[in-house]
Amino acid sequence: MIRVEGVTKLFGPDPASVLARLKAGQGKAELQAESGHVLGVNDVSFALEPGEVFVIMGLSGSGKSTLIRCINRLIEPTAGRIFLEDPETGSEEITGASPERLRRLRRRHLSMVFQHFALFPHRSVRSNVAYGLEIQGVATDERLRRAQEVLAMVGLDDWGDAYPQTLSGGMQQRVGLARALATEARVLLMDEPFSALDPLIKVTMQQELKKLQARLGRTILFITHDLDEAMRLGDRIAIMEDGAIVQLGTPEQILVNPRTDYVARFVEHADPTAVITAGTIALPLGDRAFTPLGERDGLRLLGHRDHPTLCLGVDDAGRLRGAWRDERPLPLGELGRTLETPPPGHPRDDLLLSCSRDEVLRRVLRGRLHSSLPLLVTEEERLAGLIDEPQLIHGILEKRGPRVEEATA
Repeated sequence: MIRVEGVTKLFGPDPASVLARLKAGQGKAELQAESGHVLGVNDVSFALEPGEVFVIMGLSGSGKSTLIRCINRLIEPTAGRIFLEDPETGSEEITGASPERLRRLRRRHLSMVFQHFALFPHRSVRSNVAYGLEIQGVATDERLRRAQEVLAMVGLDDWGDAYPQTLSGGMQQRVGLARALATEARVLLMDEPFSALDPLIKVTMQQELKKLQARLGRTILFITHDLDEAMRLGDRIAIMEDGAIVQLGTPEQILVNPRTDYVARFVEHADPTAVITAGTIALPLGDRAFTPLGERDGLRLLGHRDHPTLCLGVDDAGRLRGAWRDERPLPLGELGRTLETPPPGHPRDDLLLSCSRDEVLRRVLRGRLHSSLPLLVTEEERLAGLIDEPQLIHGILEKRGPRVEEATA
């Protein structure tokens, strides 16, 4: 949906004249000391996939807010190109758009949600939400209908006639989000939209955004300095330092393998159980911990050295077809379905649970309330591996990436 190629932004009297210094390797501090120019964004490239939440995070001054404003040209990039991709109409360069064309792109395709709400105090909530449709030229009845529709989506269907000053901060931010959704823009640019909210309201808004995203499937570029928020919302995360992207990947990739000291410090106190997945820590069936026990009824039988009484039966396609303990068949269950029922007083020693490799460890831990046996990990109906208690502890303590002192060694 959005493709960014080598975008750079320098602030100063003659930014084009110092581009060569930047390309030659001059750093942010040296560039400012010698030329008086401030480096905002340094040669950034990435692409947003349709329907994903792409989070850009970093400390204050890292360049994240400058970058998002370069994308819709509220700030003009010094160098680089930005494209809006459309599977039907092809690619259009935002950086090359005329002022009139840029206004159309902003009205119909790029909608922005600001940190401080940016609502019109003299307009009602419904009128604020309908404003984007108004400047698109949508008829009054239709824009008010659509405004009321998105107000219902964000839980404010009874507040259309109220004015912004009568609303709490969280409610005002819902109005800002509703205004962005009402235009049906394909790309939402969200610049730290929840950072001014109280912690509990902030978490509620994050949950609401995830629900709306699951329903509407918009493409979202989300700016934050909050790691927990980034991990909770992002399909992918780009971490910025001194105007450059220093690491880009899924939350799990960044948590497990921080590439720099800067990234390691960000993730040092993150909760690994909310990010690391079962597939990352599962003991694969090819590991030496598994022992071939022969065949039965066309199934390959496997045992585990730490659970000598447990036997698994796998067919030629790698699917689990049966499990036995002390030669007795074991009932098989799915982690997701089991967690929907109240856990028993004690974990059962005759119930073998399975989960997909994408299941986060937090839910795996909850699964331990139901069964004392190892947890089986599946991928597309095939048995991918097993998680027992030692493997689970190892995954939480060791798979969360190096400590800061290790990352800098």
